[in-house]
Amino acid sequence: MPRLSRYQLDIPFKDVLSFCSETQSKIDQDKPIYIDCRNPTQSISSREAWKLIRTLIAGFRHAGLKAGDCVCIHTFNFIHYPILVQAIIGAGGVFVGTNPAYTPTELGHALETSLAKFIITEPELLQNIKQPAVALGISGERVFLTNHENTDAQSAMRPWRTLLEHGQKDWSQFDDEEKSKTTNAMLLFSSGTTGLPKATQISHYNLIAQHILVHENPQHPERYPVSRIMSLPMFHAAAAPYTHLSSLRAGYPVFVMRRFELSLYLSSIERFGITSLMMVPPMVTAVIAYSSSGPDLRAQVRQTLQSVRSVIVGAAPLSKETQARMQTLLPEQSPITQVWAMSETSCIASCTYWPEFENTGSVGRFLPGIDAKVVDESGSEVPDGMRGELCVRGPTITRGYVNNPEARARDWDQDGYFHTGDIVYQDQSTELWYVVDRKKELIKVRGFQVSPAEIEAALVSHPLVQDVAVIGVDGGEDGELPRAYVIRKDNTLSESDLKVWSAERLARYKWLTGGAKFVDQIPRNASGKILKNLLREQARTLGSHKL
Repeated sequence: MPRLSRYQLDIPFKDVLSFCSETQSKIDQDKPIYIDCRNPTQSISSREAWKLIRTLIAGFRHAGLKAGDCVCIHTFNFIHYPILVQAIIGAGGVFVGTNPAYTPTELGHALETSLAKFIITEPELLQNIKQPAVALGISGERVFLTNHENTDAQSAMRPWRTLLEHGQKDWSQFDDEEKSKTTNAMLLFSSGTTGLPKATQISHYNLIAQHILVHENPQHPERYPVSRIMSLPMFHAAAAPYTHLSSLRAGYPVFVMRRFELSLYLSSIERFGITSLMMVPPMVTAVIAYSSSGPDLRAQVRQTLQSVRSVIVGAAPLSKETQARMQTLLPEQSPITQVWAMSETSCIASCTYWPEFENTGSVGRFLPGIDAKVVDESGSEVPDGMRGELCVRGPTITRGYVNNPEARARDWDQDGYFHTGDIVYQDQSTELWYVVDRKKELIKVRGFQVSPAEIEAALVSHPLVQDVAVIGVDGGEDGELPRAYVIRKDNTLSESDLKVWSAERLARYKWLTGGAKFVDQIPRNASGKILKNLLREQARTLGSHKL
């Protein structure tokens, strides 16, 4: 039987900006809400934010933006990024965020899929964006730059601040169920771990539901003053709802980092008294590694984190051992917990609400209104407590992808459940959920299904292993063989050491019969997910048995 939500929360059918504006009389509008981490004199208050949003709405409309037009922001984080996003939405447009690391080919895919009409970028990223923009007919007049001092004076491209020269306009408003659920506010690209990224349609209703279910659940109020540091990329689902919507509505400060830098991250937490951290696993392992790299650094990191009240980790699995090590660096009453999230769920779909501690490696319980079921390979539901593919439906779930009806037909069933591709189970006594693997990443060894995550957890517990990724490689008649790609802390660690270590902890068919390869880095996307498709392609190119 499906695990139906025990209770629902009312989600209004308003547009995003009307939803954010209704709380403004309750907050200090002169308090900064977006602050530059490196230069905190650069900041934007709530009052300034709303003035800028209205001014930019007028500017976008003057530039020719029409309802439903997509505007691509292709930049690193900066304090005006959320303001531009809200202005795009308020003008009736759709925000499209792309990764600054994209190649011209990847940008071409994103721009073509979204049918973007405008681009906002920065000069250092122009080289990669020019060719796909020209190929898709996006003229220079529709490309705006965040810093134009070093650009060609003859270029048709303009600084984004020229959008501030056309007065002010109010946003496009509605209070209608159908419009709320079918009007896109954002296109967030899926991770692309199994192929080309898909443009996930995030509606006004999805975004508002995400905020209410996570931050305004009356059964689980946030009883501490929230302040965040945003080092996650603002184009990504892991950051977008909270950066672009929640801070504007709630009035809490967000200290913005251009990109993640460990030293600035840690010093800013202490300097600004950050209370709430949103992290991905590579950030956690970086903090732990730094705290372990010198005799006095553990105490220093503990002091640095004294203001922190809550840490949530998502976007990729975190071993419970690593979670426990991070917990020891936090204040005694400050939990670190994991969430389960996808672009298709508008970010978080399951969590452990503060102040509860959860240290078993679970992703908590589903948010109100989220129904879940677990199915086998045939699509039939599995018995309670058994492993299978997670399927979800509810107010935060996207209604599909742009220009990809095949994926929509494949990934949603007739009951409206989205088939996530994650392999999970639920503990029947605690009702906690555990993500154990990805459906397409399971390794088939002599008829057995082997979880890469299980092998990774065993290997990362080795004291000389810093990071690891496990894939299946062609083993001929044996089907696939598990192979590990390992970043080691010390060059004395050998392949035979790892094989002995895994053999002592895993059943024989889970041993590293495909070998172990030592690497300097493991490919990950912006949210920390391992890009195993790249490792599999590398293995195919080099030959399965070559290390």
